Amino acid sequence: MAKKRNHFLPLLIILGAYMWFVRGFLFRPLWFDEALTVLNFALAPNPAAIYLNYSIPNNQICYTFLLRLWIEFQPAFLDTTVWLRLLSVLLGAGTLSALYLLFRTRFGNGRLLLPVLVALGISVPFLIYATALRGYMLSALLVTLTLHFALRFARCREWKSWLCYAAGSLLTVGTIPSNLVMLAGVVLYALPLFQADFYRKRSFWLMFFTPPAMLLFFYLPVMRQFIGVVNLGEGWNSGGKVLLAVLAAFSYSFAMLLIPATGSLLAFDRRRYNWLWSARAAIWLLPIPMALLLKVAPFPRVFFPFWPLWALLLAGGLRDLSALNCRWRRRWQPAVWIAALTAAVLLWGWLAQWPELRLAFSRRNGGNGSDDYFFGYYLRNEHTPDKTVAELKKRYPNGTPPIYLSFSADPWAVMFYGNLNGLTDPANYRFDGPRGIVGSIPRGSLAILRDDESALALGQRFHVRLKELFRTPNHGVYRVE
Repeated sequence: MAKKRNHFLPLLIILGAYMWFVRGFLFRPLWFDEALTVLNFALAPNPAAIYLNYSIPNNQICYTFLLRLWIEFQPAFLDTTVWLRLLSVLLGAGTLSALYLLFRTRFGNGRLLLPVLVALGISVPFLIYATALRGYMLSALLVTLTLHFALRFARCREWKSWLCYAAGSLLTVGTIPSNLVMLAGVVLYALPLFQADFYRKRSFWLMFFTPPAMLLFFYLPVMRQFIGVVNLGEGWNSGGKVLLAVLAAFSYSFAMLLIPATGSLLAFDRRRYNWLWSARAAIWLLPIPMALLLKVAPFPRVFFPFWPLWALLLAGGLRDLSALNCRWRRRWQPAVWIAALTAAVLLWGWLAQWPELRLAFSRRNGGNGSDDYFFGYYLRNEHTPDKTVAELKKRYPNGTPPIYLSFSADPWAVMFYGNLNGLTDPANYRFDGPRGIVGSIPRGSLAILRDDESALALGQRFHVRLKELFRTPNHGVYRVE
């Protein structure tokens, strides 16, 4: 019994560190994409309405299903924003647990995964998506579970394992279609288990073609909308900058492990390894064609579901390094250097949370305000749409006049908190968007601009005068005269 408890002690440390650090990200207000997901999709009358409304990629369908169900169980005493974010917190804990159990089951030593999963669980990108109302953490969990069933199928060739693998693939691409590339990484990870003549085995080709078949099966009923979403071309104009952001974020998160894990090259044994095991290294390269060959490169966050696979590759490097029969290993017990490495990871994880450091990385590598991994505008103290709404509610207890919102003012976040507080009729909000631009704003209405936007320019556009009512760190609020 004591031995069994010791097996789970590393997992308790991993989850404890994760829960300690995640608190700093849990209470932030919603931002554009999150509020849009809730208001436009998760509040649909039924799951069929969610599925059939695949008009923009913000509807990450399987996650939206889950979020809608989660909303139904909100306790009356808990803040709505916190409750909505708790779903992803649980998904993050599930991802860390699944990775730990997968590694311990396959490789027999969960201790080696301790510094890797602590680094993952307290990294800034992981904490962002472990509290985000988006499907990226669900994708990471599904990729991990699908990998488990892929490895089981590759070893045992059981139909039950294949059915679970197919179901995992269906849910993974049903959350985000681009997760198909992550499932290619799953196939690469399982490839060595099929041995050198893999190309002659029907079981390998069954595994290979299952993910694209599941993608087609899931989106075929909404294929016209799916093609429309693909043709939207949302993303970054520079694939090189996308890859730089992903590489910088991963290096920032695993800084204390890159050298030790790379040291596994010293343990290369030609008698033990063949090229099939080396093929797993291609998983590192899978984002490159996606970023460089598409007309518009995906947002860096699209690659976040790769992180479980990359974490396992790092853990494999540490495992190989620990097997070296050299002087330092005879002198130091594995428990000692694993504990020391974990302590270094925790120290760096604490330093990496500093706003000044994150802002510097964001400006240099993350795209600054549109940053997905370091310190996007929605993570900064000045993002306070809830405070803007609270002040408006205090000034207009019986409801506000119509409100114009600039696109830069994060209109969906303002509308979310406005609806939550009964600020005004939802039909009273006006803002420029894909469905068209606002032609005019009537006198007596309100205008909400981002703090650094020009009220004079807006007044000239609509031929009105704007009188400032108040300012918050996020917004300037004006009355139209």
